Amino acid sequence: MLTDEKFERIVKDSERLIHYHIHKLHIIDHNGDFYAEGLFALWKAYRTYDAEAGTFTSYINWKIRNALIDKIRKDSKQQAHEEEIMERMMTEEMYQWEDHITDELLWNQVRESLTNNQWKWVYHTMIMDRSVVQIAHIEKVTTDAVKNWGRHARKRLQGLGEIL
Repeated sequence: MLTDEKFERIVKDSERLIHYHIHKLHIIDHNGDFYAEGLFALWKAYRTYDAEAGTFTSYINWKIRNALIDKIRKDSKQQAHEEEIMERMMTEEMYQWEDHITDELLWNQVRESLTNNQWKWVYHTMIMDRSVVQIAHIEKVTTDAVKNWGRHARKRLQGLGEIL
């Protein structure tokens, strides 16, 4: 029997084991990344198995479970790192907007007369020149919410124009 055929049989026999560990570790595997990681762990176990160390079943069990846990840790660290970068970028961006404003006194008066969401719309639309879709993505709201902020902000700004 060829090595590939033997491994294919092992995959067929161990498929449920991979799914078992995915379920046991409460992993939601929409893309199949964890299943692929389990298959790769199975392949490594197949290639490195030493009969003197114990049974093959217990060895693949251990290798699959640990590979999945390692992937959870790696993904968690990566996600935390990406969130940290996004947070840093947003903070830096909020400081940078001051460079774009020429008449700070006027903009402060505008900001004081608007709600937080209306100011977000003014800031992103007028100062940063962003689209409704971009604003919605950055602020994690719907495009309808952003349009609503704009509608109310324009009404307030028209009222301010009459006063000024």
